[in-house]
Amino acid sequence: MDRYNERLIDAKAPGSAIGLLVLAIVLVILAIPFFFLIPVFGAILLFAGIFLITYAKDGLSNEFEYILTNGDIEIARVIAKKRRKNVASIEAAQINRLALATDERVANDISIGKYKVKKYVGKNEPNGDEGEYRVAVFTGEGDSQHTPLIFLEN
Repeated sequence: MDRYNERLIDAKAPGSAIGLLVLAIVLVILAIPFFFLIPVFGAILLFAGIFLITYAKDGLSNEFEYILTNGDIEIARVIAKKRRKNVASIEAAQINRLALATDERVANDISIGKYKVKKYVGKNEPNGDEGEYRVAVFTGEGDSQHTPLIFLEN
């Protein structure tokens, strides 16, 4: 029987989505005076700004999806609850060890740059009270060891 678990964790919105939203708002603000001076050009800017706002606001919804199947971990980024992009896949045989990232030894090794770290984490720091923990998954051997950090719920 297969063991399967799936988790969705809210993540920070990418900087590109925030920048595009700011650009769209500036475009709408600039369109207002142009709408009175040159109505056709102002209308085009206004419609372009409104289109960009509706497009950019979808990009602000950003989540990481973790699928654990028989020890294998698949990490995907879900944008706007529509687009899904696989960012990492770790087979159970590749995992050397698991540890809490708050462990003093792991935190020290990560801070001095001993491991290549890829963070696939949510926007909030886990406090451990609600059953959320930041887990370090160690893969690779020796100097080429990688550590993706992820949240897993207890």
